Amino acid sequence: MDNLESIPKLLASFRSRTLSPVEVLRQTIARIDAINPRINALTTLCLDRANEEARLSEDRYMRREALPLDGLPFAAKDLLDTEGVRTTYGSALFRDHIPTADAEAVARLRRAGAILVGKSATHEFGWGITTSSALHGPTHNPWDTSRVPGGSSGGSAAALAAGLVPLALGSDTGGSIRIPSAFCGTAGLKPSRGRVPTDGAFALASSLDHVGPMTRSAADLPLALAVLDGTYRPGRTASAPDPALLRGLRVLVVEDLHTVPLAPDHHSVFTEACNLLAGHGAEIIERAWPGPTRPDPYGILAPTLNAEARLRHQTSLGLYPGRAAEYSPDVRRRIELAAQYRLREYVEAAQRRAEFVAAFGGLLSDADVLLTPVSAVGPVAIGTDTVFHEGQRMDIRNAVMGYIAPQSLSGLPAAVIRAGFDSQRMPVGAQLTVQFGRDARLLQLSAVFELVLGGASPGWPDIVGSGLPNDR
Repeated sequence: MDNLESIPKLLASFRSRTLSPVEVLRQTIARIDAINPRINALTTLCLDRANEEARLSEDRYMRREALPLDGLPFAAKDLLDTEGVRTTYGSALFRDHIPTADAEAVARLRRAGAILVGKSATHEFGWGITTSSALHGPTHNPWDTSRVPGGSSGGSAAALAAGLVPLALGSDTGGSIRIPSAFCGTAGLKPSRGRVPTDGAFALASSLDHVGPMTRSAADLPLALAVLDGTYRPGRTASAPDPALLRGLRVLVVEDLHTVPLAPDHHSVFTEACNLLAGHGAEIIERAWPGPTRPDPYGILAPTLNAEARLRHQTSLGLYPGRAAEYSPDVRRRIELAAQYRLREYVEAAQRRAEFVAAFGGLLSDADVLLTPVSAVGPVAIGTDTVFHEGQRMDIRNAVMGYIAPQSLSGLPAAVIRAGFDSQRMPVGAQLTVQFGRDARLLQLSAVFELVLGGASPGWPDIVGSGLPNDR
């Protein structure tokens, strides 16, 4: 047993003393040394402190005083402050920034005994979906290192897919947990808005920001969420995923929310997922959007996110335009383009948002869970932001954002699991959404869906040249 095991199994091995936190951290460091140079998932490490904390964790197990996540290595997205550990927000503007306190989500994991090993790469200021910055360079997708991992929590997802850590923290404003989870074949949760504190996380757009857990599989998410949202209770254990839960489950599919047609292989994965769920007794309910016109969630999200983000950089931080030259070119362009959104457009978007959220919530009142894709296409090559789709060159954002915008706008909880693979053998994700506050139920269903859809197959990428045994 090693650090590639599930979180419950890893913690059980610590309690039975068949494995120690010190030993697992040693394995973690070996994998980081061998693999991270290939994928650039972790940008700042804190291994001396981690080694000391692993020894303290081992002592607690010896005294039978273990904490809920004692000895579990984790990475925190570089948008989350970490006491005494460099936190750059992916930007040269903060290359030497060392916070004096942990973000609340980081603090909660550490108080539960989890061991921070380092910071995971983010797109600069979380404002992009490819995870690249002028300061750290690009992060590589472990399934195909020529491709992006998605973003902006791409470092967290890549670290999980490569087996560097079993748990990572991400943030999600416009899909930043969900997109990389889909592109890297891992699991991620955007919780109900406000369920996990965002204190100490760099704000991109304050009315949309979320912080949430990311793991290798959906079954690993519940314990992490319970610690993060304060609902953990000693002795409570999660039951194994049971496909019987699908019998009679109302699974909603709304084709009108597929704002960009799926690529043929992605369409096949989604169709097969629905068929598999139906084969286990789920009721697939197809509904049309209730409004007179097809919804445009990205058209509402864009002015909201851009206006709030630009205001923060210009007014709250005072960095723009005085230090504009120090931004990555793509983020600087986004700030410049955001200037087109005036107060009128922001207010109009707020009105449209309220109408959209009401209609979106109404759809969910007729079902147990909404099932949607995460992206119309797979991840693009590093160095490009476009993909050839539907006979034309398209910005990757346009192929993705419409699928994740509804949950961002509404604040409803959404989880992403691996649903299959495309024709290039890249992971394809599926997104589950439930009503507000039903996060625990969402994670229960996510684990069942992942099991039924075969999300754990065919294992994990073998990082060629790592010098380590093939991953499973």
